[in-house]
Amino acid sequence: MGKANIEKFRDDNFYVLNSMDDWVRILDKYGRLVFINEKMKRDIHLDRSLIEQNIDIEKLSEKADIFKNTTIEEEKLINGKYYSIKSSPLYNDNEFMGIIEVYRDITSESRMKVDLFNANRKMLEDIRFVRKIQASILPKNKTYGDIKLEGRYIPSNDLSGDLFDIIKVDENKYAFYIADVMGHGVKSSIMTMFVKLSISGIFERHSDYSPGQVLKKLREKFVKLDMNSSQYFTVWVGIFDSLNDSLTFSNAGHNCPPLHLIENKNRVNKLVVSGRMISNIIEQNIYQEVTIKLHPKDRILFYTDGVIESKDIEKNEYSVERLMEKLKNKNNLDSILEDLEKFTWGEQDDDISLALIDYKGEKNEN
Repeated sequence: MGKANIEKFRDDNFYVLNSMDDWVRILDKYGRLVFINEKMKRDIHLDRSLIEQNIDIEKLSEKADIFKNTTIEEEKLINGKYYSIKSSPLYNDNEFMGIIEVYRDITSESRMKVDLFNANRKMLEDIRFVRKIQASILPKNKTYGDIKLEGRYIPSNDLSGDLFDIIKVDENKYAFYIADVMGHGVKSSIMTMFVKLSISGIFERHSDYSPGQVLKKLREKFVKLDMNSSQYFTVWVGIFDSLNDSLTFSNAGHNCPPLHLIENKNRVNKLVVSGRMISNIIEQNIYQEVTIKLHPKDRILFYTDGVIESKDIEKNEYSVERLMEKLKNKNNLDSILEDLEKFTWGEQDDDISLALIDYKGEKNEN
């Protein structure tokens, strides 16, 4: 490029370069340094070797075509600081004259990226830990009195708001509930812990409570938390009475009614009962209750909306009807999940929870 060609540039070009907060230098087509701006002069006056860094004549000659036609970006560590370097070709008319390099100090940005990466890594570790805790608080697959329970819990990528549990009320009664907390993440996972501890505490103190009374008490406990009005959750609660072969249940807004396979009739019924979700803004003084008769080998399938709202490639939902048909054909949970996996297209958007109860389906194992 040379001094003569440098003089061809207008003075205002140098004024712009010298007023920049970034380092700027110009190399001629032979890799010789012909200009550095005032900012670069001030910052490197104690170490002249920094000016000479990155001048690579062989690199210029070997990759001349790349330098002539492309702006090249790279990051380098210089004297303890990280710089983003953009190298662009300079032309005088159609003649390639050299390269202009702009060095931007990205030290704080790089450190911020590292800090953010470390924070995200710790957050992911915490999420994995909480997910393990969530999975561990679910009931084990085994026989409880006259009830054989088999459950499956498949969270989405985030923390789950799904929960189900079984509680011994007395020698002849077991309570089962399934809950779905609004949203995902830490907030919903903590709320599932509140639901679990609250319902367990209610049955421990009030073993004579009916499902409707349990839900009413649960709502009272939730209101006392003084949570944001947008927070809510749904719960279906049932009490199995093996002495009377009955199931009494109540519902707080759970929009996935359990499915009851009546063994001796080969028919599937939805266990529907009205009731509003539990929140700060919706009051419900009475939760309705329904009692049904149970028969040996009856089966009841519990699920959350992540199952029936799973979609195929054409955006068709899995649906309650398909789930009912699978239960009617006496499929176990593994075969149901296999069918769901074959049906679903794309990533899992929501948590999936399934629990299957066989009533007096086999000998008591406890």
